[in-house]
Amino acid sequence: MRLVLSLAVVSLASALVGCAPEGSSAYVSVNVPPDDGCVYSPTSDVFISRGLFDIGATTVGTACKRSYFMHLVVNSNLKPNARDSTGRAEPNVLQIMEADVRLMDKEKNTLNFKDKDGNPDSALPNPFRVQTANSLSPASGREPSMGMASIEAIPRAYASKLSQYNSDNILIEVQIFGVTTGDVDIDFKPFIYPVNICQGCLSKCLTAVKANEDPYGEGCVDNAAADGRYCIDPSC
Repeated sequence: MRLVLSLAVVSLASALVGCAPEGSSAYVSVNVPPDDGCVYSPTSDVFISRGLFDIGATTVGTACKRSYFMHLVVNSNLKPNARDSTGRAEPNVLQIMEADVRLMDKEKNTLNFKDKDGNPDSALPNPFRVQTANSLSPASGREPSMGMASIEAIPRAYASKLSQYNSDNILIEVQIFGVTTGDVDIDFKPFIYPVNICQGCLSKCLTAVKANEDPYGEGCVDNAAADGRYCIDPSC
């Protein structure tokens, strides 16, 4: 009887503090490209194992200096826990709100960005926090609930600081944070992703586009100058 009582007390204490179940409740699986309709889908059969980001050629104008976005498939293993008999709303809808991003070299050292005087640049902190938004319903059976999270992984202002990594790659660590409708904080497991850096490989002047050529690579103009899609600068 004493053992049963102790277990009951522990279970009650866990319920009161609102802890998530042991193990990973939510995680990122892959970074995906857009489909033929330029839509990012969590059910895509294609994923990008290594990103490519053009930080902008010196021969192309500022129109092709853009941010690098990751379109991540996010998964929730939280189980439904609504109580229709009492009118209790579903407490395990996971609302994704923000993410911490860290830019690293290949040895996983945090990149330090300097100002013109060689001091740490306060305008370019690393790591930094970005905002995003989505909601994941509870999982159904053994299959996780899936959705998309768009993350500005390399903001435009950081691009010029990456010229030393031209023809090389960096690592991006993304940790997403969310909260359930039952007010339980959920921290995703950090996701580390390699991105090759180039300078001018995905940027073109409009005058350089040949007749009958698809100037945007895969046909989508969003997130141009990244992952196989060109940026076309109309000013040159």
